[in-house]
Amino acid sequence: MNHVLNAVTSLKQGEVILVPTDTNYALAADPWNEAACRKIFELKQRDLQKPLTIFIANPQEIWKYVDISKVQQIGALEKLIAFMPGPINIVVPKTSLAPSNQFIKSESVALVCNKQPVLREVIELFGRPLGLSSANISGVNYETLIDADLAYSTFGDRVGYILPHSDKLTTTVSSTIVSFLGDTIEILRKGDIDIQDILI
Repeated sequence: MNHVLNAVTSLKQGEVILVPTDTNYALAADPWNEAACRKIFELKQRDLQKPLTIFIANPQEIWKYVDISKVQQIGALEKLIAFMPGPINIVVPKTSLAPSNQFIKSESVALVCNKQPVLREVIELFGRPLGLSSANISGVNYETLIDADLAYSTFGDRVGYILPHSDKLTTTVSSTIVSFLGDTIEILRKGDIDIQDILI
């Protein structure tokens, strides 16, 4: 529990922390704190055209950030959210309840609810979702997922806290990304999860 408290304290102070997800270790900050979001982009040397992903503690909380009036494939979206938590990233039209700043798109948002228990505990205690981006310098790719050691060697002395993982990874690649912004579903990146198995 001390790890969770320490992580939340750092977040509330506007710090960036390192956290485990179901795939890569990631840089995390309060997405409603624009200065904290800026720190992630400065650390990663990341293009502003690549927005943060919003991580949520519980799947049903996702709905408050989705503008369902603009989702054409609502049945498929319901199935993917029912499948969560897991390594699935959904890109949807957003409501006014979602964070909004230059580091998050104005009309849409990428939402994730992972299984990683310690990350979900942090989000719960923090009281609202977190903004994340994988713990790598932008443009630097690795043959494996980013683990704690690699994340620490890259950013360790420049973040407010490093949260140890509580569950061993079972994934082999980054998360599946599915867009609901158009008339049809679009798979932007294929991960370990085959959404066709979920949508049957």
